[in-house]
This record gives sequence, structure tokens and C-alpha cells, in this order.
Amino acid sequence: MSKQVETATPAKYNPKLEYYKELWRQLRKNKAAVVGGGFIVLFILISIIGTPWIGPHVLTYAPDAVDIPNKLQPPSADHWFGTDNYGRDIFTRIIYGMKLTLFIGFTSVAIGGIFGVIFGVVAGYFGGWVDTIIMRIMDVLLAFPGILLALAIVSVLGGSIQNMIIAVSIYSVPAFARIVRGSTLSVRKLEYIDAMKALGASHTRIIFKHILPNVMSPIIVQATMRIASAVLTASGLSFLGLGVKPPTPEWGAMMNEGRNFMRESPHVIMFPGMMIVIVVLAFNIFGDGLRDALDPKMKK
Repeated sequence: MSKQVETATPAKYNPKLEYYKELWRQLRKNKAAVVGGGFIVLFILISIIGTPWIGPHVLTYAPDAVDIPNKLQPPSADHWFGTDNYGRDIFTRIIYGMKLTLFIGFTSVAIGGIFGVIFGVVAGYFGGWVDTIIMRIMDVLLAFPGILLALAIVSVLGGSIQNMIIAVSIYSVPAFARIVRGSTLSVRKLEYIDAMKALGASHTRIIFKHILPNVMSPIIVQATMRIASAVLTASGLSFLGLGVKPPTPEWGAMMNEGRNFMRESPHVIMFPGMMIVIVVLAFNIFGDGLRDALDPKMKK
């Protein structure tokens, strides 16, 4: 009897899966980026899962619970980060404020990124007078320092969470537009783009199917690092009294409320400020590592 030879079916090659595996291999070489990414994941989990479900059962105090007799208490077993000038537990307010801070950062960068990518792709792809008009507008916005531009916008619109998101979004647009425009100019010159034009493909199809997928790497890196700037700007606006209004537990607003007591009770502003530094540092470090992992020149 002849023996039947069994052949193993080769596993189906998934280019996207292999791409993400290679990206992870490159990213984990940077230990600092992995640590920064771990902190980001932790903050997101606390914001999404922690405050709605775990907070009311684990945290002893409510974020807006006033206890005047115990105001300005130093850190202790009962109040890990102490209390503020109204006797509210600072640790609880920081946990609840994390959700708002990250929401402002992610939302403002998402809005600014969408408009910036649209302007950058249109300017880089069509060129000519379209490119000139769009980029001159971006140059005007870039002429102002980011925090100054956001401060001017909020001063005109008024202080609120919505207006602060709008302000941070507007000052994020030029950075995305310039990066995407430069990447689009490089991709537009490739031969396969000319081939798609010769085959009669529409501009919309070429942009969305062939140009945008090839410029996503710088967009992702810019978005990651821009979130850090957005968090810092939003906290700065709240600290100046032009952002989130008390008693909302936002870190910049918490520092604004506690700045009059920083000499006798430095913990009132120290812990919110420390959290701002940690979040900004985590996003910056992770963004640096992500940039190196996505850059082919950095791969060995």
C-alpha cells in the first residue's frame, strides 16, 4: 500500500499582522517608550473603567465633598494626597480629573488632526494656488506661540470646556497640516500615483486609497506627541482661570484654586502639578519611541 503524504497547510500570510508584530518588536527595544506606553494605558483604563464603576466603591470620598474642618490637611492614611482649602480629598479629585484631562487632550487633538490632515493632503496633492493659500493661512497661525493663540481664542469665546477644546484644536491644525503636506509631496511623486491617474482613478480615490495610508506614520507620531502639548495647554488655561471652572476637578483648575495656599500647604498644588508632568512626560517618551519604531532609518 502506498503511503499518503500529508502536507501541512501553510499559514495564511497577513501583512497587517506582520507589520504590527514588527512595530512591536521595534518599539519594545526602547524601554522608556514601553514604560511611557504602560502609563498611558493605565491612565486610560482609570479614566474609562475606574471612575464610573470602581471609584464610588473604592474611593472613600466624593470629589466634591466639602469638609471645612479638615481643610488643608497634609497627606495621611485617611487622605493620601491631603485635602484642599475646602477640605476635599485631593487624591479623589485627581482620579476623577484624569478623565476630563485626557478627554480634552484626545478630543482637541482628534479635531485638530482631522482638519490638519485634510488641509495638508489637499495642499500637497493639488499644489499651485491651493497650496499657497492653505499654507499661508497655516503660517499665520504658526506665527503665534501655541499657548498665546489658545489664550486669545478662549479670551474671545469665553472660558468653558467646549471653548478650550476649540482653542487647542485650532492651534493643533498647522502642525498636522505641515507634516502631512510634506509627506504628501513625497508620495505624490511616486510612479504608482502616476499610474493610477493614467488609469482614470479619481482624485478622491487616489487620496484616500493610496496617499493617506502612506502618510499615516507621521500623523500617528504627531498625534501622540500633540496630546502632551494639548494637556499642558489645557491645564495652563485652567490655571489662568480661562478654562474649566471650579469646582470641576481638573488639574489646572485645582492648581489655580490652591496657589494662594502653596506656602503653608504646598501639597495642594504639588500633586496636581506632578500628575500633569507625569502625563505629559509619558506621552512625549512614548511618542519618541513610536517615531523611532515607525522610521525605517532607525531600524537595524
